[in-house]
Amino acid sequence: MATIVNNVAYSWSMVQLTAEGLTGTNSANPLILQGVSGIKWNIKRNVKTNYGLGGEPVNRGFGNREYTASITMDYNTQTQLRAYKGTLMALGEFDLVISWANELGTDDWTTETVTLKGCLFTEDGMEAEQDDTNLTKEFELNPFKIILSTK
Repeated sequence: MATIVNNVAYSWSMVQLTAEGLTGTNSANPLILQGVSGIKWNIKRNVKTNYGLGGEPVNRGFGNREYTASITMDYNTQTQLRAYKGTLMALGEFDLVISWANELGTDDWTTETVTLKGCLFTEDGMEAEQDDTNLTKEFELNPFKIILSTK
């Protein structure tokens, strides 16, 4: 369920993407990214229960964090990005900043920002099926780190 602030749910129309290292501009939602129709990110920490006498849990150990993210782009966006280096895999590392804002009240806005650091395409490809009206494909972003912030 979406977060409700001032009776307005966060929605796709509020999302802005910035990827200066990928697009060459620091502007939000540059023309080249207009065909992005999905973005996912996840942070997971490995947690293991440690057991003692009698086979009972005694505490927990915390392991590494794992960062995953993906982006869904239409074929037009894919071909524009391929034009830079011939393949998505040759584009190198880039940071992708996802931000959105929601009004709390009169002249009071909260801005959420998630920075996917060190993204890197490790695949290239295309998916199409009969009766598709918009060819899209989801690509793993392989972020090095994910940073969350609120203003």
